[in-house]
Amino acid sequence: MRKPTLLIADKDSGLRENLQQLIKNLGRSAVFWECCNGLETIRYINALQPDLVFMNVDLPGKSGFEVLDEATYIPAVVLLSDSPEHAAKAFEYHAVDYLLKPLTLEKLNRAFQKFTGLAVSTGMVHNPHAQPATYPPRILVEKGNRLIGVPVSKITHVKADKDYSWLHTASGEYFLSTYGIGQLGNKLNPQQFLRIHRSYLVNIDHIQELYRDISKLFIALPNNIEISVGRNYLPVIKELIF
Repeated sequence: MRKPTLLIADKDSGLRENLQQLIKNLGRSAVFWECCNGLETIRYINALQPDLVFMNVDLPGKSGFEVLDEATYIPAVVLLSDSPEHAAKAFEYHAVDYLLKPLTLEKLNRAFQKFTGLAVSTGMVHNPHAQPATYPPRILVEKGNRLIGVPVSKITHVKADKDYSWLHTASGEYFLSTYGIGQLGNKLNPQQFLRIHRSYLVNIDHIQELYRDISKLFIALPNNIEISVGRNYLPVIKELIF
């Protein structure tokens, strides 16, 4: 089962490190990302689409509320603060919880219980009584004036093209989809297709190798395709390395 992704946004690196350790002490396994200011947090939220964000209300550059106003992806968020003065506003933004510093295991455990309840009710996490998510093994794409079926397993990668996307296959064919890359990412199995760049999804079954060239990490795919991994997406790739 995929580990949940958690983003911790606070200017204090010590707090970020301590929060990670507290979460681990609760027995919560997760992929952690960190950022230290409001502008960076907006970029991380939009690019990585984390399951849960722990965010200080008083971030440099943009406040936590400004981040939520400007982010195009809306995550579940736990707001952190030194003061209770913003608590009412936090819940106007549908925050999962509002935690006052210093953070403790008890406060975090309560926040995770609220998040789990919200996630189950909205289908964000597994509910043993719910039907499992299903993903199409084959999709229909346009070719001339016809629709043809393409096995999802044959798709090597998806490339964004403004509001459209190009689907590339192992045989070297490519097809234009009227769906944007974000929409396709929601329709394809996230265990199989990973976002490695804001313009690319790759099918991990077709990854041939990874290599580093100066400061960039590249993924090699069939048909001599090489795609650089976006800096914000490196943690996703590291999860594949054993």
